[in-house]
Amino acid sequence: MAKVRKYLAGLRAAGQALPQEHGRPNISAIAEAAGVLRNVFYTNSGVKKLLAEFGVGASPAAYDSLALSRAQQQADAKGRRILQLEQRLAAVKAENEELHRRLAAAEQELARRAFIEEHVIKAGKRVLP
Repeated sequence: MAKVRKYLAGLRAAGQALPQEHGRPNISAIAEAAGVLRNVFYTNSGVKKLLAEFGVGASPAAYDSLALSRAQQQADAKGRRILQLEQRLAAVKAENEELHRRLAAAEQELARRAFIEEHVIKAGKRVLP
Protein backbone atom coordinates (compact mmCIF):
# COMPACT_ATOMS: atom_id res chain seq x y z
CA MET A 1 0.00 0.00 0.00
CA ALA A 2 2.93 2.31 0.66
CA LYS A 3 4.20 1.93 -2.89
CA VAL A 4 0.81 2.86 -4.29
CA ARG A 5 0.52 5.82 -1.91
CA LYS A 6 4.00 7.02 -2.97
CA TYR A 7 3.14 6.63 -6.67
CA LEU A 8 -0.15 8.54 -6.30
CA ALA A 9 1.59 11.29 -4.29
CA GLY A 10 4.14 11.64 -7.10
CA LEU A 11 1.37 11.97 -9.66
CA ARG A 12 -0.42 14.54 -7.54
CA ALA A 13 2.80 16.53 -7.02
CA ALA A 14 3.47 16.52 -10.76
CA GLY A 15 -0.13 17.52 -11.49
CA GLN A 16 -0.71 14.39 -13.55
CA ALA A 17 -3.80 12.23 -13.79
CA LEU A 18 -4.00 8.49 -13.44
CA PRO A 19 -3.23 6.52 -16.59
CA GLN A 20 -6.58 5.97 -18.30
CA GLU A 21 -7.97 3.39 -20.66
CA HIS A 22 -11.45 3.93 -22.10
CA GLY A 23 -12.32 6.48 -19.45
CA ARG A 24 -11.30 4.32 -16.49
CA PRO A 25 -8.06 3.99 -14.55
CA ASN A 26 -5.65 1.62 -16.30
CA ILE A 27 -4.93 -0.77 -13.43
CA SER A 28 -2.17 -2.60 -15.31
CA ALA A 29 -0.25 0.62 -16.03
CA ILE A 30 -0.74 1.92 -12.49
CA ALA A 31 0.38 -1.38 -10.93
CA GLU A 32 3.47 -1.51 -13.13
CA ALA A 33 4.41 2.09 -12.40
CA ALA A 34 3.84 1.65 -8.65
CA GLY A 35 5.77 -1.60 -8.59
CA VAL A 36 2.98 -3.78 -7.19
CA LEU A 37 0.99 -6.71 -8.49
CA ARG A 38 -2.21 -5.91 -10.31
CA ASN A 39 -4.37 -8.09 -8.08
CA VAL A 40 -3.59 -5.73 -5.16
CA PHE A 41 -6.00 -3.22 -6.72
CA TYR A 42 -8.79 -5.79 -6.61
CA THR A 43 -8.14 -7.43 -3.25
CA ASN A 44 -6.72 -4.71 -0.95
CA SER A 45 -9.46 -2.39 0.32
CA GLY A 46 -6.90 0.23 1.41
CA VAL A 47 -5.47 0.44 -2.11
CA LYS A 48 -9.00 0.60 -3.55
CA LYS A 49 -9.75 3.50 -1.22
CA LEU A 50 -6.51 5.33 -2.18
CA LEU A 51 -7.35 4.94 -5.85
CA ALA A 52 -10.91 6.17 -5.33
CA GLU A 53 -9.71 9.19 -3.34
CA PHE A 54 -7.21 10.08 -6.03
CA GLY A 55 -9.91 9.80 -8.68
CA VAL A 56 -12.11 12.32 -6.84
CA GLY A 57 -9.69 15.09 -7.77
CA ALA A 58 -10.05 14.36 -11.48
CA SER A 59 -12.30 16.51 -13.58
CA PRO A 60 -15.71 14.92 -14.25
CA ALA A 61 -15.72 16.65 -17.64
CA ALA A 62 -12.54 14.80 -18.55
CA TYR A 63 -14.15 11.47 -17.68
CA ASP A 64 -17.28 12.42 -19.68
CA SER A 65 -15.14 13.38 -22.64
CA LEU A 66 -13.26 10.08 -22.51
CA ALA A 67 -16.52 8.14 -22.21
CA LEU A 68 -17.98 10.02 -25.15
CA SER A 69 -14.85 9.39 -27.18
CA ARG A 70 -15.02 5.68 -26.35
CA ALA A 71 -18.70 5.55 -27.28
CA GLN A 72 -17.92 7.26 -30.59
CA GLN A 73 -15.15 4.74 -31.29
CA GLN A 74 -17.53 1.88 -30.59
CA ALA A 75 -20.20 3.40 -32.82
CA ASP A 76 -17.67 3.87 -35.62
CA ALA A 77 -16.49 0.27 -35.28
CA LYS A 78 -20.07 -0.99 -35.36
CA GLY A 79 -20.79 1.19 -38.40
CA ARG A 80 -17.78 -0.28 -40.21
CA ARG A 81 -18.90 -3.80 -39.30
CA ILE A 82 -22.42 -3.10 -40.56
CA LEU A 83 -21.04 -1.76 -43.84
CA GLN A 84 -18.81 -4.82 -44.18
CA LEU A 85 -21.76 -7.16 -43.58
CA GLU A 86 -23.96 -5.24 -46.02
CA GLN A 87 -21.27 -5.58 -48.69
CA ARG A 88 -20.99 -9.33 -48.04
CA LEU A 89 -24.78 -9.63 -48.20
CA ALA A 90 -24.87 -7.81 -51.55
CA ALA A 91 -22.17 -10.13 -52.92
CA VAL A 92 -24.04 -13.23 -51.72
CA LYS A 93 -27.31 -11.93 -53.22
CA ALA A 94 -25.57 -11.36 -56.57
CA GLU A 95 -24.10 -14.85 -56.43
CA ASN A 96 -27.54 -16.27 -55.56
CA GLU A 97 -29.13 -14.51 -58.54
CA GLU A 98 -26.43 -15.85 -60.85
CA LEU A 99 -26.96 -19.38 -59.54
CA HIS A 100 -30.73 -19.07 -60.05
CA ARG A 101 -30.13 -17.89 -63.62
CA ARG A 102 -27.77 -20.81 -64.29
CA LEU A 103 -30.22 -23.26 -62.74
CA ALA A 104 -33.06 -21.98 -64.93
CA ALA A 105 -30.84 -22.30 -68.02
CA ALA A 106 -29.81 -25.85 -67.02
CA GLU A 107 -33.45 -26.86 -66.42
CA GLN A 108 -34.40 -25.42 -69.80
CA GLU A 109 -31.60 -27.36 -71.50
CA LEU A 110 -32.62 -30.53 -69.66
CA ALA A 111 -36.23 -30.11 -70.79
CA ARG A 112 -35.05 -29.54 -74.38
CA ARG A 113 -32.94 -32.71 -74.33
CA ALA A 114 -35.78 -34.71 -72.77
CA PHE A 115 -38.09 -33.52 -75.56
CA ILE A 116 -35.55 -34.50 -78.22
CA GLU A 117 -34.99 -37.89 -76.59
CA GLU A 118 -38.73 -38.53 -76.42
CA HIS A 119 -39.11 -37.55 -80.09
CA VAL A 120 -36.23 -39.84 -81.10
CA ILE A 121 -37.73 -42.76 -79.18
CA LYS A 122 -41.11 -42.24 -80.87
CA ALA A 123 -39.53 -41.87 -84.32
CA GLY A 124 -37.27 -44.85 -83.79
CA LYS A 125 -34.14 -43.08 -84.95
CA ARG A 126 -31.04 -42.36 -82.98
CA VAL A 127 -29.66 -38.81 -83.29
CA LEU A 128 -26.42 -37.72 -81.66
CA PRO A 129 -26.60 -34.26 -80.11
